[in-house]
Amino acid sequence: MRRVIRGFACAVATAALMFAPEGILARAGEKETTRQDGVKAHSGAMVLDLGSGVKMELVSIRPGSFIMGDDRSGDDERPAHKVAITKPFYLGRYEVTQEQWQALMGSNPSAFHGPKNPVENVSPVDCQAFVKKLNEKFGGRGAQFSLPTEAQWEYACRAGSSSKYCFGDDERRLGEYAWFADNSHTETHPVGEKKPNAWGLYDMHGNVAEWCDDHYDKDYYQASAVKDPRRVPGYFLSCRGGDWYDKASECRSAYRDFEEPGHRFELIGFRVACGQ
Repeated sequence: MRRVIRGFACAVATAALMFAPEGILARAGEKETTRQDGVKAHSGAMVLDLGSGVKMELVSIRPGSFIMGDDRSGDDERPAHKVAITKPFYLGRYEVTQEQWQALMGSNPSAFHGPKNPVENVSPVDCQAFVKKLNEKFGGRGAQFSLPTEAQWEYACRAGSSSKYCFGDDERRLGEYAWFADNSHTETHPVGEKKPNAWGLYDMHGNVAEWCDDHYDKDYYQASAVKDPRRVPGYFLSCRGGDWYDKASECRSAYRDFEEPGHRFELIGFRVACGQ
């Protein structure tokens, strides 16, 4: 609930917005297949056609292990512990945008308007409604869309790194990868304008924070499962990643936060995961 108590003024963006790149349908040398339900999939990505020229790209994430948490930081990030992600999954290359939300939900709840800006002002309940529509439209044949777990999110954010950020420990470089308090001008920005991490994921350290499919427990790491840890019973829901209002220390890969399940904030959006 640290974000709830912050005081800030939100201005609606009215200026023309830069166009962020569309999802790449195929990369050179990779095999592409098109399923009957409209999903394009290949060894590196899955591309969903949401209609009206709006697409969503998800990156293939391979199984592996990593050190989750950070012993140098807050109590809820301790102890740093080894976690194994045992199953491959897909994760959105970008945060869900306003045009993607509009294409499925027929509305736009965001405070900062722009088709390529991340959707925000959405609660976990709202996000689950979006995911349900994705599953109705594209699910089946083994594909199951969801929000990422905290472990999936941090594994993907780190992209093989063990440092504070995906690019190292030097926070002076954060502006190359993230929109945060020092450079955002207190608003969101079109997705994909900053550098991606090593796995091709954009805006993991900033722009908007992202809801996860886990209930928050500050002591969970003390008894966390080694393989594929996921939600425990609780009230508050976890959110990860920095946002346009956060200082650099709150944009780290291991940083954890939480909010009430029904609340909507201009600081929080989400990205979609999909089990393979």
